[in-house]
Amino acid sequence: MRLTYTPATLADLDIVNEYEQISYHPDEAASRTQLERRIGYASESGPELFTIARDIEADKVVGFLCSTLTEGDLVTDESMSVHDPKGTTVCLHSVCVSPDHRKQGIATKLMTNWIEQLKEANTKEQEKKKYKRVALLSRPNLIGLYESVGFKNIGVSKVVHGPEPWYDCILEL
Repeated sequence: MRLTYTPATLADLDIVNEYEQISYHPDEAASRTQLERRIGYASESGPELFTIARDIEADKVVGFLCSTLTEGDLVTDESMSVHDPKGTTVCLHSVCVSPDHRKQGIATKLMTNWIEQLKEANTKEQEKKKYKRVALLSRPNLIGLYESVGFKNIGVSKVVHGPEPWYDCILEL
């Protein structure tokens, strides 16, 4: 499968919302309204903040990731619901792949491409980096995935959401 990576648009909202709801526990999934807002934030702050992976041959969305910005260093309860356009920490909220396309390396390819997009955006800034780091919350079973693309697990997060602990992971850009 050959993939292409494009900024999300409102035309992608239905399938993005479907994958989000399938991929996360109902208490953890972003709402359709939150996803719509995040598409809007990306259109204002940087298209790389909400990226779609498409199967070129089938012209089908097979995955996405979305993020917001914060001035803090880590993902917090507040940063999950607020976007700060002046922020330099990218908060990665969702990495979702279609159930039919999981276990094919798509999430890894999507994140690798996205990290390169963030680094490229940094090279376009004249005075300072646009983004200093990426921060995310990970479940224990996904830490290896994030470490495989360069994230460092820095320990149990202060964020409590659901029965399992979350772990703070960061990637300095």
